[in-house]
Amino acid sequence: MLCHDMQNKRQNLLGLATTSILFTIIAVSFSPISDLDADAQSANTTKYNLEPHLSLQGSTFQDIPDSEALDLSNFTIATWFRTSPNYTEPGHIVNKGGMGTDEEGMNLNYGIWINENNAVAGGFEAASGDDFLVNSSKSYNDGNWHYSLLTFNGSSLLLYIDSKLVGNLSAITEEPDNTGDQPLRIGANSLNEDKFFTGDVDEIRVWNRTLTESEANDALDNKFNTTGQNLFLSYGDYKKSEAKPNYIK
Repeated sequence: MLCHDMQNKRQNLLGLATTSILFTIIAVSFSPISDLDADAQSANTTKYNLEPHLSLQGSTFQDIPDSEALDLSNFTIATWFRTSPNYTEPGHIVNKGGMGTDEEGMNLNYGIWINENNAVAGGFEAASGDDFLVNSSKSYNDGNWHYSLLTFNGSSLLLYIDSKLVGNLSAITEEPDNTGDQPLRIGANSLNEDKFFTGDVDEIRVWNRTLTESEANDALDNKFNTTGQNLFLSYGDYKKSEAKPNYIK
């Protein structure tokens, strides 16, 4: 009888423990998270290896010298980034041509940056000085890794963050001003040494063509069609890297 009672007690305790564990799993599984947290979780569970990467302290930058391969009319630029400060002026992640004047040859050929609302912005300036820009509605200075991709096909400018389309501008009739000889600059304004980005960047790519929606989505999963890819900065141990960092101030 005593053995039977002890066996029943053990079964009851095991049942309570199992119920408690199951309740905990269900509670965790259904904890609500914001859209931004969900985006960050999705971005951080990809097959990318984000170590090592380039760290920028808000006063440092990297230059890739000007070349015909980087002077583009149609383009796609993509990069991982991570940042946390509150920005009071644009913080350039990667750009060519820069900001600060509307003079032909000194306009923004293309670029992605964090704007004064801590959102991601990108676009270009035409030779006339006209701006063609798109930006996200969310802020992304949350300290998490995010993947940004900006593409222009000659008439439409599209911005993707973590494979989601967050900004678009269509019916564009002007072309980017690609006549300047400024470097492609990571971490600051390409035209002047200002508008610094503070944070980390990795896996910077530049194509001389637009990427399709499918290709933009594949990029988050580390799948690429490298046709037309004129620049790849891996900051890691890649044997087939098309370009390597050559200048850090």
